[in-house]
Amino acid sequence: MRYSPILTFPDAAQEATVWIRELSELLGCEQRVAYEVLRTILHGVRDRLSVDDNAKVGNDLPMMLRGLYFEAWDPMRSRGHDDLRDLPTLLNAALPKSIASDAELLPKVLQLFEARLPRKRSNKLDIALRHCVTTARL
Repeated sequence: MRYSPILTFPDAAQEATVWIRELSELLGCEQRVAYEVLRTILHGVRDRLSVDDNAKVGNDLPMMLRGLYFEAWDPMRSRGHDDLRDLPTLLNAALPKSIASDAELLPKVLQLFEARLPRKRSNKLDIALRHCVTTARL
């Protein structure tokens, strides 16, 4: 019997491209900048959640974005608890300078996640994104 995945790698790549393109349009920036924004935010959230919560968040993301989320992650260095207090400051310092001054950046990223993962979005990811939106105007 031959294994045939429901979602092939080209399909997964196309889905990730759609996410990046949509974020690029929302932010009014180039796709490479949108990719950096998404990567920075995903890594910022990831580095502040426990191993279990990261597994739940990763499970909710599309395949290619899951790979981006876990890229270079060291679970042994995980904080083991939710500590989002410094997340807005970290993101402000790490986001591409060409877009970091956009006060609507985080609400637009949250809008993307709400549109793309309406029922599947992890509670922890949602909490982290909403925390950033309400506590920081970049």
